Amino acid sequence: MNKAVGVATAIGIAIIIGVIIFQMNETMWKQTSVEEYYEKDGKVSSVVFPDNPQFLGPLQINKDKYLLGENIYVILKDLEPTDRGAVHFYTPEGILYDQWMFNGSDRDFYKKYFKPQLLKSKNICEKEQLIGEWTVLFRSYEMNKLHFEMLGDILPNHESHFETCGVSYHVDPTTQGNTDLDQSLTKP
Repeated sequence: MNKAVGVATAIGIAIIIGVIIFQMNETMWKQTSVEEYYEKDGKVSSVVFPDNPQFLGPLQINKDKYLLGENIYVILKDLEPTDRGAVHFYTPEGILYDQWMFNGSDRDFYKKYFKPQLLKSKNICEKEQLIGEWTVLFRSYEMNKLHFEMLGDILPNHESHFETCGVSYHVDPTTQGNTDLDQSLTKP
């Protein structure tokens, strides 16, 4: 009788362990390579990396690894009314790519997103200038830094964004037909 109980217990434990391993395998995030995406005509689970929040005090970015063409989501929360400053985003080459101003007396919560891209205004005209470890820090408080990695793979169907160096936007206040601007500011 004791032998039967021992065998039944061992079989039960083996079944439970097998079920747990199966569930973990089926629910784990499966990141597929860009090449495999094109080989399977886009019929893959995911090309991008899963969310892996990175924190620096009240600052949070959604991942630690990105493909070229992905948005970087940034949240700044739980600000005190005395908190004022700027968050700087530096490329691997040390170029200031973006600056985000904040004022805790206006709001205690900010969020934004941006997509690293080739920009003529920043003299970033080769995708290799975007690839590598980026640095995020609070201006005038460079001791603590947050890092994330921009990989060399391009998000599928975004290849055209990394072929030429362009202007992210262009506003010409001298244009007569521009109705979005105060017409008193345009040249005659």
